[in-house]
Amino acid sequence: MPRPHPLLLLAFPLALACQAPAAAPAPTVPAAQAPAAAPEVSDEPQLRTYAVPPGQARSIENALSSALSTGKGLPPLGTVERLPDGRLVVVAPPQIQDGIADLIAGLDPANAPPVRTAELDYWIVIGEPAVAAEGVDAVPAIAPALQAIVGSQGPMRFRLHEAMHLSSLIDDGAEADGARMRARQLVSEVGGRLVADLDIAVAQTAKNRGHLVVCADGCLQFKSRVHVEPGQLLVVGQASFDATDAKAPSAPQTLFYIIRGQIRSGGA
Repeated sequence: MPRPHPLLLLAFPLALACQAPAAAPAPTVPAAQAPAAAPEVSDEPQLRTYAVPPGQARSIENALSSALSTGKGLPPLGTVERLPDGRLVVVAPPQIQDGIADLIAGLDPANAPPVRTAELDYWIVIGEPAVAAEGVDAVPAIAPALQAIVGSQGPMRFRLHEAMHLSSLIDDGAEADGARMRARQLVSEVGGRLVADLDIAVAQTAKNRGHLVVCADGCLQFKSRVHVEPGQLLVVGQASFDATDAKAPSAPQTLFYIIRGQIRSGGA
């Protein structure tokens, strides 16, 4: 058997040496991880309890209740309740809770407001159409309000049905009976304005005072929350009035609810 040529023996290892080495497997690079999704902010109402400066719980409670109110017939944005120890329990969405927390944190217990009294004057006035306005100046205190009524509804003949003056501590309630009306009030002070929850019952005549308590078909009812500037004269409502008094004129009549509010320092 012939032996291979020496040059071929040298060329074979040289060819092996010149071959490119096999490529090493590429390292596995983990795919970029997506950033974690931010937790969703829930609008579900939360219950939180707040400690407030002594002596201010009632006023803060009423102010928050007013701020959370959205109007007649609509659900409030939240609820607030005062515990016996003075703390406030608020149920509201987180964003509102944060605002309440900031508000309460900014209160200074050393600067508690002085005792304040709300004074409300009530006038129940009956008006009927007339050729010329009459009785506008019969009660000078409410003459501007009666003139405004004439300006918007035409000439009327006015007569005073009942008047009342009622005082109560701010954020506290009061009630009084008159000859032809009963008034209940709960007044708060918000930003220098009076926020008054009013409940007024007006009887047709003064004969049956029981109607002021029972107030079945014989009484007109007025319930509302109103805002009034101190000293402002305000016509808060009106309703048709059908007097049962035989001496009363037969022309269509309108009952007007007029109030004026004041604030003073000191007790009721």
